[in-house]
Amino acid sequence: MSKNLTLHIISNVPYSNLNRDDSGTPKRLMQGGALRAMHSSQSIKRGIRGKYEEASLDLSVRSGKLVDEVLDIAAKLNPEIDKKSLSKLAAKRIGELTKGEATEKESDRSAWLSVEELTTLAQSLIDGEENSEFIADGKTGSLAIAAFGRMFANAPGKNTEAAIAVSPGVTTHAATIESDYFSTGDDVRERDRKKSGATYLGVSRYVNGTFYRTISIDKEQLKAVWTAFELPETRDNLREFIRAAVYGMPRGKQNSTAPYTMPSLVFAEEQRYRTAYSFEKPVKVGSDGGYEAESIKELAAQYQRARSFDPGNFGPVEVLSGTAEFSDDQFAGVERETLDGMIDRIVDWILQ
Repeated sequence: MSKNLTLHIISNVPYSNLNRDDSGTPKRLMQGGALRAMHSSQSIKRGIRGKYEEASLDLSVRSGKLVDEVLDIAAKLNPEIDKKSLSKLAAKRIGELTKGEATEKESDRSAWLSVEELTTLAQSLIDGEENSEFIADGKTGSLAIAAFGRMFANAPGKNTEAAIAVSPGVTTHAATIESDYFSTGDDVRERDRKKSGATYLGVSRYVNGTFYRTISIDKEQLKAVWTAFELPETRDNLREFIRAAVYGMPRGKQNSTAPYTMPSLVFAEEQRYRTAYSFEKPVKVGSDGGYEAESIKELAAQYQRARSFDPGNFGPVEVLSGTAEFSDDQFAGVERETLDGMIDRIVDWILQ
């Protein structure tokens, strides 16, 4: 039985700027001699985490202001506490994770903790247990932290090794970045018919395309770092996480356009060695227009070539879903399921 399962996702993303650089331009890269639009893996993981935690209430906090979080939790546990007296102690404990000579000021360095860990720390401070452990070595009860991993600069023994790898989303074809001139109207000026004009003038940049991305699950690593496998809510949380992985996307300027669509293709395959497919050669527009059909055609062809090259790398779990139409010869023999059916198969595989 293989320890890896990779989700391959092809999605059409319309006119948008979900992930931009410091100049406001959509992120991009050169691949196969063509400019491609890109969504960074970090921005995708942030989108996945947000959707998962909203649905599951398995919450975590990444911030340079964790001391404030600890004090707020402590006040809820015991409304009579003196926040000021606990502040320095909380800063010391959080600071121990990020710098050797921890001070209250150093608590502003960002760290990522689950609400469970923050609550454990808060309770220990209330009880006067200033040196009690509130983070397990290399483990966490937060599925998001277990999935994506975390690092503490001054406490490497507390680091959590990521169990899930997320690739950038990259267009399968050459992309063009478009510029959009815009202005902000002035209501007061418009009420006076003798005046006109705008309060602000600017230019925004957008892109669109068919994106390919992957999410790989190492179930052995997940079982090693996630402490919640025996809880009643484990299956539901895993289901919500897989669903979030399918729908999770970057969130830049998400209200300026309508950027989110149903995925065209979601293909899950069990693997001995974690691998992805490659669109090094950009696909061309299909005879009926668009890149979706040609991207799926190319992925299906690579699927067949991969099995001709090394059939032993692939396990029995192979499930296909998505909103696109698939011909009978594409992914021949692969089980076709609704998204819910696919999620159940993946969760069953993780829990085996």
